[in-house]
Amino acid sequence: MNAKFKETKLIVNQNEKEDQISLRLIEATDSIRTLIHTLNTPLEEKIAMEDQINKLSHESNCLLDIISNTSKKDYQKKLFLAYREFLKRNIEAVNKRITKV
Repeated sequence: MNAKFKETKLIVNQNEKEDQISLRLIEATDSIRTLIHTLNTPLEEKIAMEDQINKLSHESNCLLDIISNTSKKDYQKKLFLAYREFLKRNIEAVNKRITKV
């Protein structure tokens, strides 16, 4: 196999992985949207929640793309690790709020 073909195949595989991640984010966002529509709350609150979920999903996807496109791979790994820590702390905050409900 020549080097150009291997490089192209690697790029295609990476793009497929990123597409799968994007699809999982979309599925998670759709799941929350569906839940929001079933809530017995005023329409204005539903719209505000859905708007925030859409923004959060978009920003998350953009940040993943920005980090993925960082030219220096050592920075990329550090940024992904820092972002993962950020998300972990957000999950901890959500878990604390769940215990209060």
